[in-house]
Amino acid sequence: MPPVALFWGSLATLLFVIVSFFFLVAKFAPQTDWSWTGRLDAKYLLLALFLLFLYHSFDMLRLKTIAGGYNIRYSYAYAYAMSFIATFGATITPAHLGGELILYYLLSRLGVSRRKIWGTILFKTVSGFSFFLVALPVLVLYTFSDEEILKKVFILFIIFALFSLVSVPVFRWFKNFEGNGRLKKTVKVYCYTLLHFWRKKRTLFLKACLYSILLYLVFLSFAPVLLKAFGVEFDWLEVYLLQLPLMYAIFTSPSPGGSGVGELGSAAIFEGVVPASVLGPFVILWRFLSQYLSAFVGGILFAAIVYGDWRRSERR
Repeated sequence: MPPVALFWGSLATLLFVIVSFFFLVAKFAPQTDWSWTGRLDAKYLLLALFLLFLYHSFDMLRLKTIAGGYNIRYSYAYAYAMSFIATFGATITPAHLGGELILYYLLSRLGVSRRKIWGTILFKTVSGFSFFLVALPVLVLYTFSDEEILKKVFILFIIFALFSLVSVPVFRWFKNFEGNGRLKKTVKVYCYTLLHFWRKKRTLFLKACLYSILLYLVFLSFAPVLLKAFGVEFDWLEVYLLQLPLMYAIFTSPSPGGSGVGELGSAAIFEGVVPASVLGPFVILWRFLSQYLSAFVGGILFAAIVYGDWRRSERR
């Protein structure tokens, strides 16, 4: 991914996030009970940070499992770094595409062949679909189970559509990079690795799918844990199910990293479940801990790796 794409992608994400957070503050400030800052339960905030570690652990194990099928070896420390950096790449690009692209660089610097890299990345992407395939019937049944739920999903769809329209220039700009044209060609050339991996390494693939399902279940757990931190009474199952349409919207949104859709969409989804007095702060904290903190850490790690590689190349 060209450095200019990283810069403008980061800038676009920052703009979307700032505008969305400002909207939430402006909308909910009159109703917000600011005494919540002194009532947050620290143990649940620590649990949320543990969930962050757990999320990246499953993400790391998923990629390491698939990479192992291609005899690609690297340390667990590097595996965790790759997970955080992939989150950074996904957060600053439309439809989370950059998460896969940035992995190409991280694996290529280890001396891995292009065939193995694309095979690993493709199967990581395919294994990631497993949760969404399993959850799809649940999502459909839950959405049409109640008129109020259907109304929330409809509002979410409108928000998704609006941010999709706003993101069209960003998406087109990202697709116009010459490197992305080569990417499409490379993916087509190495697609046969999918069939090979499924036929020869089926157990590893199913294991990777299990890790994918577990990491998304962890992602869904951020909201209820943070609601406990705010001292909100809620139905655990309802909160998990409410997030399903939100997850589909965030991970398919053309806006960088689902920014905007995640903030305004979650406000619409959780309205009526989370008291208006803490809804704005809850949404901001939820988005920060479930995605933006990881992206920030990943950006720092990526900058450190790129700088280290540049210094080594200068010495040669």
